[in-house]
Amino acid sequence: MRANRNVTLSGDAVVRLTGGVTTYTGVISGEGVFTVDGTGTLVLVKNSDFTLPSGRRHQKIVTVGGNHPVTTIEDPDPPAVVVHRGATLQYGAGSGGDGVIGHFAQAPEVSLNTLNHQVDGTLDLAVHRRVNLGVISGSGLVKQRRGTWPGIDLPGTHPFSGTLYVGTGADYGSLHYLTAMPHVRKVVNQGSFIHNAPDGEVVTDAADLYSQFYGNDVNFHTWGSGVVRMSGVYSWSDNGSDTDPALSDPSRNFATVPHRDNKRGINIEGATVTWGDGTHNRFFLPGNENTVYINMHAERNGTRSVLTFDYNGPVTLDAPISGGKYHDTMADLGRGDVVIAATPGNAVTFTAPQNYDGSTTIGDGASLRLGDGSPQGDSSLLRSGEIVDNGELILQNATRGVELGRIAGTGSVTQVGPATTTLTGDLTYTGRTTVKAGTLAVTGGSLAASTAVDLPSAGATLDLAGDGDQTVNNLSGAGGSTVATRGVLTVHATTATTFGGAVTAGGVTKTGPETLTLTGAHATPNAAWTVRDGTLALAGSAQVRRLTVEPAGTLLATGTVEGAVDNAGTVDTTGLTVRGTYTQRPGARLTGAGMSVTDAVTLAGTFEPGPAREPGVIIDNKGTAQVSCTFDGLPEGAA
Repeated sequence: MRANRNVTLSGDAVVRLTGGVTTYTGVISGEGVFTVDGTGTLVLVKNSDFTLPSGRRHQKIVTVGGNHPVTTIEDPDPPAVVVHRGATLQYGAGSGGDGVIGHFAQAPEVSLNTLNHQVDGTLDLAVHRRVNLGVISGSGLVKQRRGTWPGIDLPGTHPFSGTLYVGTGADYGSLHYLTAMPHVRKVVNQGSFIHNAPDGEVVTDAADLYSQFYGNDVNFHTWGSGVVRMSGVYSWSDNGSDTDPALSDPSRNFATVPHRDNKRGINIEGATVTWGDGTHNRFFLPGNENTVYINMHAERNGTRSVLTFDYNGPVTLDAPISGGKYHDTMADLGRGDVVIAATPGNAVTFTAPQNYDGSTTIGDGASLRLGDGSPQGDSSLLRSGEIVDNGELILQNATRGVELGRIAGTGSVTQVGPATTTLTGDLTYTGRTTVKAGTLAVTGGSLAASTAVDLPSAGATLDLAGDGDQTVNNLSGAGGSTVATRGVLTVHATTATTFGGAVTAGGVTKTGPETLTLTGAHATPNAAWTVRDGTLALAGSAQVRRLTVEPAGTLLATGTVEGAVDNAGTVDTTGLTVRGTYTQRPGARLTGAGMSVTDAVTLAGTFEPGPAREPGVIIDNKGTAQVSCTFDGLPEGAA
């Protein structure tokens, strides 16, 4: 080979390097295996073509499908090109497109190299052409130089366990072939690492990816129901080698560094992409708006992007999802949808305002948290996008209020941050609504579909500020919390609850078969309260214009009503104080051990005193008007 003569293989051949760089200008042909051993570099500047001996050839190229056929490689042949540890084989001189070893078979839309490569040393791709290395094995370094477009094709399942260095571009899968590299150690991406999945296929890349300099990206394309799944981490590398890139400190993925060398990007081109595989919580893209970008685009045919987060523990996205061009990510809206997969423990936090126009779906058992509670960690979604909440939506902004549009699904909504969240759209979600801190304001819809409303902390406020009447189910809460509305608030109880806060409303109506217990003070002096059915247990006070108990309702009271009480149902009292008139209608019932009334008392219906060991007062009329009328079976003045 030193004489640069052409070589015809008639069996296996080994080139033993002794250091330095050896350039070979000849051509290798024939039949056999070509091995590079020793130390140093062998540079090939012309294309070579040979074959394995027929007895070693058994791999099959299988193509299936109609309009978009997909090719796979079954039962791969043993390697025909071998690079031993310590040796380097270089394809090309750094300019031009020649210098590759290959014997190619044509499949639909892809040319397959049938000479598989085993790289335990280094394979240096310095050619300006599309390169296909067949099935790659070994544990060394496959390195593509920068500026050598159009890049590398990677069809097949590669047992390679070394490092892949993408200096310019590489296609991991395509419309017409599948790629898998389940054991690759690491990938260095200095160009465009392009992931593709054909219709009906899931293409998985589990590798950790590293960038070293500004200007690289990972791009995604899928067709039909194809999916690309990334289950590694895409990080900056500030130390280590090409074969073993590393990051000195994880915080450097978020820091501004000289020349913005840690800037990395994602472009989803109308593709369906999943980050994570549901078995860990190593987040794919650590970084913030200064160090990473995520663009979701739609194809010209209207196909929109879908990005799914699939982890089994907490992860945080600190950057916006948007739709600009490369680094100018905020120049346009993202065109696509986001999904938080229904994986138990999948707890995703957004700490940056999001800029995509599609829906956000939260799977059963998963959660999405907007904001992390710090002033720098506020987030938001575009109001035009629907939220399909089948898990838990948690709202934790510290300083910046957020407006959300439509929310549907079977999941819950929890407000935990001090900043106000305003729900402006149609609300049909059926899970629990919880306000632990700050204010949850409802201006465009109703919480009537939510199974329960809870305000467990003092200072929590539910502001049902929209025009018209409002309905909540199974209201509970702590003292010092507030529920406010301008219209009539209907509280429907299908389970017994206690609310210790305050209600301010244009009216209050209790419905439902179960008991609502109120222990706080309610200042609604111009409001009419109605107990339509079930039980309203008043242990605190209610300032009202009138409190009406309808025939199917019960007022169980030990507190104070500052206003008139009109009983057509049942009043069960032990120490109730009525600072106003008390009127009991025919058919109504008064039970218990007594109450105090400061104005006129009009009685009808029945009285069922509670058990008493000695005589006592039933109604202490502190007003100037007489007690009029009689109970059924109990004459006025009876003792």
